[in-house]
Amino acid sequence: MGLAIAACGDDEEIAPVGATSGAGGAGGEDGEGGQGGEGGRGVVPEGKADGAACTANEECLGGLCLTEEEFRWAGGYCTRLCDTDLLPCGEGSECLPQGSFSLCLKSCEKTSDCGRAGQTCVDVTEDGWQMCFGGCDDDAQCKHACDEDSAFCVPSGEICDSAADEDEDGLQDCEERDCAAQTACAERITAACTDATDISVGGTFTGTTEAGTNLFAAICQGLITSVAGTGTREQVFKFVAPAKGAVRLAATSTEPEADFDWYIRTSCDDATTLLGCLSAFEPDSAPIELLTEAGQTYFVFIEGKDGLDASYALEVTFAEEICGDGARVGTEECDDGNRTDDDLCSNECVVSPELLCAAAAAVTEATTVGDASEGTQGVSGTCGGAGGELVYRYTPEASGNVTITATPEGNSDVVLYARSDCADRDSELACADDLFESDWEESITVAVTAGQPIAIVVDSYDAASSGRFTLTITPEE
Repeated sequence: MGLAIAACGDDEEIAPVGATSGAGGAGGEDGEGGQGGEGGRGVVPEGKADGAACTANEECLGGLCLTEEEFRWAGGYCTRLCDTDLLPCGEGSECLPQGSFSLCLKSCEKTSDCGRAGQTCVDVTEDGWQMCFGGCDDDAQCKHACDEDSAFCVPSGEICDSAADEDEDGLQDCEERDCAAQTACAERITAACTDATDISVGGTFTGTTEAGTNLFAAICQGLITSVAGTGTREQVFKFVAPAKGAVRLAATSTEPEADFDWYIRTSCDDATTLLGCLSAFEPDSAPIELLTEAGQTYFVFIEGKDGLDASYALEVTFAEEICGDGARVGTEECDDGNRTDDDLCSNECVVSPELLCAAAAAVTEATTVGDASEGTQGVSGTCGGAGGELVYRYTPEASGNVTITATPEGNSDVVLYARSDCADRDSELACADDLFESDWEESITVAVTAGQPIAIVVDSYDAASSGRFTLTITPEE
């Protein structure tokens, strides 16, 4: 479910909490009106707490209502402006940054904590920071209709055979979840899924979407919510894993300067199983890697874009996870190919952090070249590092600040961090991973003490992006 509230109401000036002027405002449903103060300054009236239903700003304790008409959250949503340091939210709410301003949203541990139909407890940052989002999941919650794809209230429901987008979510006809279950769409969708091209054998699959169906699309969540494949033809592919392991996928355009969208689901006819959306890769881009169990199925959709058909090459590579074969695959942290259980890599292909750190290569030169795909996959930093890594030991000759830089080569995507105690994740000194650029260098500056070694880890965003890099260490002059 997308938040998408920063884009609405940006042109309207919102008065900060506590700055109401003149005579006090009318009270909320359970509150009393505020009273005018000296110099025309008023007192914010008591009212409804964050997350409560509302139709106007003055009903809310925080003085701000995200109305259904403007923000499309069912029944309206009480909130307030906030700043994590200067103007924190009250108990039971968290401050969520929204572009040029921040808003208080009700915090939660599960959806039932939100207490209102249509609200969902969402992990905003994917690390446990959960808030109640005020969407909808049924027409009855909205004044007019609920769009199942965006979970927003809309002025008009979708007409499933009009070749138009009545609910303004970027999708149309059978692409809509509202329409997909209806008989005419369901039969066509079932047929398209049954006829999906089987790519389980691996290899390179080329073609165009010119003879494809026009039944699927995806709402792609991210920093900006977008739609892939609306109103355009697509080709559908099916991968069934023969064993536990990992499959790597890369889709590139076979026409110069042409583009297309592609996305992956675990169930062909269920839009809620969307794993993510991507645009056509550059030839030297790292593929994506998906872990598998035997029989695990993935469906890949390649969609035309901007009303044009796509010409594509889809590369599929599968590797089975076999501990002890000398190749690190899937969930294996390491694989040294031997049956010695008390060395750095156990017979379960699990890394021993203490032995990994003991084996760290000493850095004695200002510049070192390495390849993270040849390392282990057993440690990570606070900012990331789910792929291969190499661990180094650096002993400074003088105290002061040291700048450490890792520059990726080819399709590598590096994550860089340093620790004062190699085996202790809590001793991390700094961690760097650019969220927006995969091929940029990462750099950290840390304070060091002469003669006291630190651990430097050059890690990777994921297994598919593990590769070559250059490590540079520059002491402050």
